[in-house]
Amino acid sequence: MSGRDFDLDGYLTRIGHGGRREPTLAVLRAIVAAHSATIPFENIDVFTRRGAPLEASELQRKMVLARRGGYCFEQNSLLRAALLALGFAVTGLMARVVRGMDAEAITQRTHMMLGRRVRPGAV
Repeated sequence: MSGRDFDLDGYLTRIGHGGRREPTLAVLRAIVAAHSATIPFENIDVFTRRGAPLEASELQRKMVLARRGGYCFEQNSLLRAALLALGFAVTGLMARVVRGMDAEAITQRTHMMLGRRVRPGAV
């Protein structure tokens, strides 16, 4: 999702964020809190096998314009696009869910999370 394809104003209106827009820790905390409080987890499209396209336009149509929620890949792809548009260095990561299992259990990577993008060779 490129910053040019992302309607940052629409997204920020959807989550109710009218504050600052620079890539600082305070803004990151505000955006994540507002996103989490406003856009619900919803997996009905996946559950009913309708599919869940991850293109920027589809995510914005569903979660911003239609005011619906999304599952982890949709949620984090939308949040990632917003953070990139705000100037944050962020990347999508695949994760394993081990809730209710031994912490060392090896499970499929079925979850998406976000992390700070680091330059190659940087610590």
